[in-house]
Amino acid sequence: RIDHAKEHYEVQEMLHSSGGKIVVCIAASLMVAIMVANCLHVTKVSIISESVVIICVGFVLGLVLPTRGSIFGHWNTGDIDIDNEGLIDAGILNLFLLPIIIFEAGWSMNHKNFISQLPYILLFAVFGTLISMLVVGGLIQATCDIHGLCSVRLAFTYAALISAVDPVATLATYTHLDVDPLLNILVFGESVVNDAVAIVLFRVLNQGDSSEFSNSSTSQLTGRITAQTSLLLFGSVGLGLALGFAYTIFMRVFHLYHATAHGVMFVFLSSFFTYCFAESVAGMSGIITVLFCAMFMSAFAKYNFAVEGNMFCAFALKQSASFADMVVFLLVGITAVYCDFKGLKFGGLVIVFCLLGRAAAVVPLAAITNATKAVLHKNLPAEKRLMLSWKQIFMMWHAGLRGGIALVLTLELGPWVDEVAPNARDTLRNATVLIIVIFLLVFGGSTKVLLEALKIPMQGEAGPMYHHHGRLWHCLMAIHSKVLRPVLVGKDKQEPHFNPNSTLLTLMSDLAAVERKTSAPDGLGSMDSGHLSQASVRSRRQRTGMVTLFGMQDPVHAQDFASDDEFDSLDERSDDTGEDTS
Repeated sequence: RIDHAKEHYEVQEMLHSSGGKIVVCIAASLMVAIMVANCLHVTKVSIISESVVIICVGFVLGLVLPTRGSIFGHWNTGDIDIDNEGLIDAGILNLFLLPIIIFEAGWSMNHKNFISQLPYILLFAVFGTLISMLVVGGLIQATCDIHGLCSVRLAFTYAALISAVDPVATLATYTHLDVDPLLNILVFGESVVNDAVAIVLFRVLNQGDSSEFSNSSTSQLTGRITAQTSLLLFGSVGLGLALGFAYTIFMRVFHLYHATAHGVMFVFLSSFFTYCFAESVAGMSGIITVLFCAMFMSAFAKYNFAVEGNMFCAFALKQSASFADMVVFLLVGITAVYCDFKGLKFGGLVIVFCLLGRAAAVVPLAAITNATKAVLHKNLPAEKRLMLSWKQIFMMWHAGLRGGIALVLTLELGPWVDEVAPNARDTLRNATVLIIVIFLLVFGGSTKVLLEALKIPMQGEAGPMYHHHGRLWHCLMAIHSKVLRPVLVGKDKQEPHFNPNSTLLTLMSDLAAVERKTSAPDGLGSMDSGHLSQASVRSRRQRTGMVTLFGMQDPVHAQDFASDDEFDSLDERSDDTGEDTS
């Protein structure tokens, strides 16, 4: 017992010492990255994105951490190889980082713009991913003599995971510059749904051993992949919607409307519960489940929050997701320490394949989109048809960056990969890291330059996006107003207001007093009564700092709470020019 206690004490001391040093390194790295990124932002250097800065800092950190590549002997507290580090990275990514990143993306989505362009977003996300996977997989297989990975299953499994676009840097630039809302929602919506499709295809191809694929005919494989893909996709979507429904009911029944702190914590924790429940209990995709759960909750949970609840919830989710994104790119930089020549060679080829696959998907699908809009909206003026110009199509191609999802899926590759080709997992991991870094450097850094060169509308020049009120819109709105809202919210429409003892209202009153003393324009004095001023909200919403803090221009959902006439003022004008039945 004494020996066991002594051994336990030594292990505890080692973990405490090593863990403390690792936390010091990681915290210091992130602090340095934040300071450098802020200096670049202040000096208006847009060619180097924050993500690139974090990756570079992460690479330096990878040389310092207690691994075989450590250059500081006194910090080297162990001998961690890439396999062990990969397990650690995969655990951190899956359990702590991805749930909140995906949840925030669904929560902050502009639902009106998203639903208006939903058919075209699905077109780009579903068929675009399939086209990209087929092109990239076919090119990998055609060039197997060059890189040595000559398995059809391996080629298309990797093509599926690398088809998951993650334009974090591009969307950050779009948000900061207030880019044309049509381009913004198409890129954002495609990236969100595209992840779901790519994950499903990857999971199906990655499951099982090599014999299950080698002993099956083409028709059997096609049928199996189609059935499993449909089950995983629709099962995950259904589970996400069901959990979102349940969470919203709980918020209403347990009166979280009057408890801002508890409500925010409930929403925050629901992202982790949903992800782990889907993965570990239900056998579904956690990412897809979390995404659709967040989208559903954000549409109805806002009615179960007071004004400060909506605002603080948006703030907590946005800042948590931003921190998680930073850690993801830090892990990318750390993993880059292990890159070798074979992985870099394969990654260089796949970069070219991804660009070709992206072009093969975006260009024809954009043509189909324009042709569809031209037919369905022929009675509308040209500016209301929302046709895609060649400049917007080029920027959509340009937005095909890769990020954390691709890295996570690469770390999840099964042991069958090394059975097909020795050390193939290392090669694919190194290639993925190279692709993420190069795409961020080249495409993430050139976004602002190209937007200005192509004269894409920015800084509110494009105005609000026109919404097409077709059959899909009216069907969804009917379900929303006649079925879901009475159950989840109540029959009476709740108007936004502050809690009686609102801390936020007290702060706003203090700010209004300060602004009156300093003669600041557009002050807060009109909000002393506790009722929202729609004009004041709209005038302030355009300030770019709103998205940085809250992930959206309207964190209190003032626009959603407006009267039906005001809500439809822009959209119902379609009836003046012709019927829109898309």
